[in-house]
Amino acid sequence: MSEEDVRGGLRDAVVEEPPLNFDPDALVATARQQVRRRRALMAAGAATVAVAVAAVALPVALGRAPAHTMAADQPTSTAPATTAPTTSAPARIEWPPPGVQPVHRTAEQLRTRGQEMSTYLRQTVPAVLPDVSDVEVGEFGGEAVGDFSDDQPSVNAAVDYTAGGLRYSIDVQVWAPGGANDLLDVVCPESTSGCQQIGEQDGGPLVVTTESVLGDGKISSVYHLRKDGSAVRIAAYNYQLSGEGKQFGTTIPVTVDQQLRLATDPELGL
Repeated sequence: MSEEDVRGGLRDAVVEEPPLNFDPDALVATARQQVRRRRALMAAGAATVAVAVAAVALPVALGRAPAHTMAADQPTSTAPATTAPTTSAPARIEWPPPGVQPVHRTAEQLRTRGQEMSTYLRQTVPAVLPDVSDVEVGEFGGEAVGDFSDDQPSVNAAVDYTAGGLRYSIDVQVWAPGGANDLLDVVCPESTSGCQQIGEQDGGPLVVTTESVLGDGKISSVYHLRKDGSAVRIAAYNYQLSGEGKQFGTTIPVTVDQQLRLATDPELGL
């Protein structure tokens, strides 16, 4: 069979096949349409991502975590939703008790009582604070050391001591029955967050307060609000009250338990 015969046979084999439906212009138009469609889909996707990012960024900029971020840290649960319990503020301490009978003392009686308490503290403080040294108990007084007046509601004295090479102070203040009726409102106003009741003893609340003063100064105070309407405050400082050029310790060398032992001591009182 010659080459011409082969070509003729091939032409005869396809002579009845329909022509291919091929239009180059239509093909190009279709390709362009598909390109435009893909670009539109990509633009829509980018816009969706931008909206999602903005939804996350806005709460963060406002100081709030986005809802889905907070939920991601929580385990998935199929349990029905429950209402979160409400948290109520701590109950207000009720003090002084009703019917308190005020005690009136003359200046001389207060002076004598102050001397008795100073003598007692010289024996008691070293026993309560065994890790300190050079304990010095000052004289009780009112507006000034050794100053007393008739019907004075309270007296106080400073106790200085050494711990870790630094001098520190404790202030002991004692109120007569009926002389501290406004004390709780002053010490623990409703707006404060540094006041806490830690129990009671002999029918009277025990209250602890903390505060910062003079930049690096710290004060921890323990109050025994007694059932007869009297009160005792033991305030511990991280510095010495008297003198100039105060040196502040990093901590207060007196614990709350040690303050409680003094505040609840029945030998301290008017």
